[in-house]
Amino acid sequence: MKPSVRYPTLDTWPLWVRLEKHEKLSRGWPCITWSVAEVYAKDPQRSDAHMIWLQLFRDERIAYRFNLSAETPKLFVVCEEVSSDLSLPRKLTCAQDVAADYMDANQPVLSIPLPEAIHAWLEAFMAEHGEVEDPKANKRRLRTASSSEGASS
Repeated sequence: MKPSVRYPTLDTWPLWVRLEKHEKLSRGWPCITWSVAEVYAKDPQRSDAHMIWLQLFRDERIAYRFNLSAETPKLFVVCEEVSSDLSLPRKLTCAQDVAADYMDANQPVLSIPLPEAIHAWLEAFMAEHGEVEDPKANKRRLRTASSSEGASS
């Protein structure tokens, strides 16, 4: 159950997302694509803006750090194609792994550069709950170290 407050807490933030429809021709056929037109921190009082809770989870901290350390961190918007003419935002995430899972399930996922306010909020979440070391990183380091030792012999 989502909290009824309309301001960010340490791990949840109500945001409003507005999508924009683009109609163009692709190889002579009409094609509809969607993009994120705007993400609002406060209710914009627009009928085409949909309120979605961005919720952070402690077990996704590795994915959050990976996103934050990218050259251009992203906010991912998982959409639902209601009809061929209508797509609605359904979920927000800062975890690329979560977005990829939805894409693997053939759900449309849009992304935008992570807004500065959300970036700061995500960093505060990470500071509160601590960093988690990626267990795969240790294995990669061990493999790299052993292969370089073998190469020098």
